[in-house]
Amino acid sequence: MGIDQDFPISRAQLKVLVIGLVTMSAIGAAVFGGFVPGLRVNPSGPQTIVVDGQPYYYTTVMIALPAPLANSSLPTVAVFHNVTFAMWFIHWGFVTGALVEGNGTETNGTVYPFVLGVSGFPPQNNTLFLSPDHLFGVSWPGLLQSGSSVTLLVHR
Repeated sequence: MGIDQDFPISRAQLKVLVIGLVTMSAIGAAVFGGFVPGLRVNPSGPQTIVVDGQPYYYTTVMIALPAPLANSSLPTVAVFHNVTFAMWFIHWGFVTGALVEGNGTETNGTVYPFVLGVSGFPPQNNTLFLSPDHLFGVSWPGLLQSGSSVTLLVHR
């Protein structure tokens, strides 16, 4: 079976039509799927949460895991709403727990350190840190609850 004279379209026209449909499908998938930054049709707004009566934007960041047999990891750096976060694991171990140590640097250069997690050694039970000026915060409920996912908070 082939294209015969009963079909009102030439081979060249059919080829152009197929190429056009494939191209349009690819562009549609890229736009509607969010693969092209800034062109998502229905972008979701910034996620917010209320902590201690204050509204914060939040996002989740994965911290690099320690190398095998290592007690700590290399720092993971993330910038979220103009606050720079540097975080790493310390006292790594599934039996004793692990802690997340780090600091947040505000745009004015002020740096606040934090240590988060639940651990028997060294004794630690702090899963939320808010900077003294309440500009930013960090939350990590512990290794068993959230793995290497840390929640960053920045005041709205």
